[in-house]
Amino acid sequence: MSLYKDIMWNLPGFSKTAKDEKEEESMKRIFHLFPKRKRSLRSPPNKKHSPPPLSKLPIKKRTVYQYTTTTKTPQWIRRLKKDMNIADDPFLLAEKPLDLDDVDPDQNRLSIPFQSLKRNDFLTCDEGVILGDERVNNDGRIGVAACLVDQRNKQWKMVLKKWVRVSDSGKVLQSFLLSGAWSDVVEANGLRDGDNISLWSFRLNGFLFFALDFAGDSINFLE
Repeated sequence: MSLYKDIMWNLPGFSKTAKDEKEEESMKRIFHLFPKRKRSLRSPPNKKHSPPPLSKLPIKKRTVYQYTTTTKTPQWIRRLKKDMNIADDPFLLAEKPLDLDDVDPDQNRLSIPFQSLKRNDFLTCDEGVILGDERVNNDGRIGVAACLVDQRNKQWKMVLKKWVRVSDSGKVLQSFLLSGAWSDVVEANGLRDGDNISLWSFRLNGFLFFALDFAGDSINFLE
């Protein structure tokens, strides 16, 4: 039965016919077969996801990486800091055993593979740009000026550069090379293939310094 008829029958001058009454009775029997559903007084759930208040959101802390080493600063380096009035503490930069190429006077360089580095934040932005220039890589004539101090407090003029090569398997291998007077350092300190060294770094008046600690055979850095 239509809504139009319901309204019309309530108006003055209109009355139901026998056909209308029969149709109305038929519709009542049909609706009687289906029970009415109870309407909930609760408001329909909001399907949209509402984010939790900011105060309840978990705060993810930024990971701060700290460099740690079990190697204590050698006594002679602590004394060097005092004698040279070094402001910041020298830090361990790398540990490695020397190989045949490191003590070869014809090559005259100390190779410092990236994987042997204890930290990689020892360069200034300008120095990083210089060593990141492809024209500098694998070219022994250009690099970053530095100074190396041995255990006898003798200073040697050095040049630091980056060396990049590709292995037979296609892997890119990167190293720092310390050249300049390196062969003189090897000869003066009697360094040999297999000797274990540790390289420390610091700055004096902004200039890059390295301190070479000769560990001898007491420590095996390959273990």
